[in-house]
Amino acid sequence: MIIIIRCFCLLFFLGFSQVVSASVFKCTAADGSVVFQGAACISGNEARIDMLFGEQTINEPMALLNGSWCELGKSKVLGGTVYRDEALSRTWIFDKHEMTQHIQQGQRQDTFNYNIRQRTGQFVIDHPAFGSGQVNWHVRRHTEQELVIAAYGSFTHLTAGECDITVVSTKN
Repeated sequence: MIIIIRCFCLLFFLGFSQVVSASVFKCTAADGSVVFQGAACISGNEARIDMLFGEQTINEPMALLNGSWCELGKSKVLGGTVYRDEALSRTWIFDKHEMTQHIQQGQRQDTFNYNIRQRTGQFVIDHPAFGSGQVNWHVRRHTEQELVIAAYGSFTHLTAGECDITVVSTKN
């Protein structure tokens, strides 16, 4: 009798785990009709429904970072207050395999070039000051005008374009 109860409990938990991991897709056709199915939608709008947490919209993949971004400041949480160091101005310039920073603090102006490795939604800076390629910077928000990246337990907020920094050349 105990063996039968144990077998029943085992089958119950195995069956329950299959239901928890199941995916259901809500597909909306061009005519507005809605169909729920176990496979991804062939066409039309798609939303994946997690059986435990509800509907989740499928996001478009993020583009690789590119162009100039002016650092506005940092926050402890994504939607929190952004704190700016008024004495420091920093422009981040991204290319596929390189990131340049123009930094101005008072009369001092510096330019730093770093090799980076980008993947969709994250990048790694190959330099000891940034963890020697061991720290992933995660892109938390990326629009045409706003970029929020996260690493080291804080969020760095940037806006499109360069900061008002005059880069002085040391060449004669």
